[in-house]
Amino acid sequence: MKTVNVVAAIICDDYKEKTKIFATQRGYGEFKDGWEFPGGKIEDGETPEQALVREIKEELGAEIEVHDLIDVIDYDYEKFHLHMNCYWATIAVGKLQLLEHEAAKWLEYSELRSVDWLPADLALLPKLAAGMVDKNVEYYNENADSFFAGSVEADMSEDRDKFLSFLPKTGKILDAGCGSGRDSKAFLAAGYDVVSFDASPEMCKRASEYIGREVTNMRFEDMSFEDEFVGIWASASLLHVPVGELPKIMQKMNAALKSGGTMYASFKYGDGTKMRGERKFSDFNEKTIVPLFENAGFKILINEVGHDNRLGRESEMWVEVIATKISEAQYIRD
Repeated sequence: MKTVNVVAAIICDDYKEKTKIFATQRGYGEFKDGWEFPGGKIEDGETPEQALVREIKEELGAEIEVHDLIDVIDYDYEKFHLHMNCYWATIAVGKLQLLEHEAAKWLEYSELRSVDWLPADLALLPKLAAGMVDKNVEYYNENADSFFAGSVEADMSEDRDKFLSFLPKTGKILDAGCGSGRDSKAFLAAGYDVVSFDASPEMCKRASEYIGREVTNMRFEDMSFEDEFVGIWASASLLHVPVGELPKIMQKMNAALKSGGTMYASFKYGDGTKMRGERKFSDFNEKTIVPLFENAGFKILINEVGHDNRLGRESEMWVEVIATKISEAQYIRD
């Protein structure tokens, strides 16, 4: 099988603090419409770095500075073997222009899987994720003490009681994005087995100490549970997942539940993507929240709009949903 040697530029916004990377959509050839990292073939006599500078100038009209090698990807396509050297890069001179690609976009950490990557480029994502900064997670890491103090005493007992009324008296609950661990502690006290996780390492530390058991540092996209929980509690946690990624995450939630299991989730009241300070939110209202659940195989039991339970923030509004997992047979029939 023929081997094609190529280079790819993972152009980032800031080499020292990488919060965004540049992705392009192929506009020609066998892989038209697939998403990739810009670059191309290494010509005779070129180093990979020289080839990358030339290719980006030809494709995107800008000069780049090539930084360190991220990884070398080897992938067997049907007609050839691809050997791809992947480098971090930043814009040195000029602006990026689409001279060959049909589309492009800057992707934040949480948006890395929001496009349909070509297989070889997809294989690079874990390495990229390890080198990038998620602004939402960093906010909670940097403000862990104040966030813990501001949320741990919030009275969520009424919402928890509604949720538990749909669950059996015993079983396993997933506290997905547990924050301070406030609700995990309450579910443990009620006699349930609880699995807790959060994307912020600093919040995991504080929650682990508070509830007296380990809280796993994990993101929603890393979930791989199957038919395990009688209930999933996602209080004010899914709201940082990009709107375009939420359907996939909701399917993971559905898969994690046992048949007839119940899920609670809450979002800030609104419509679409909003920036609040340094954080990005996915807002919903009582109408837009419905297809998010129903398309993932849930039947909504409660759909309410309510006030924030934290002291001093009572004027903030939330949409709260409790839904049950529909059996596969019923989902297909409906």
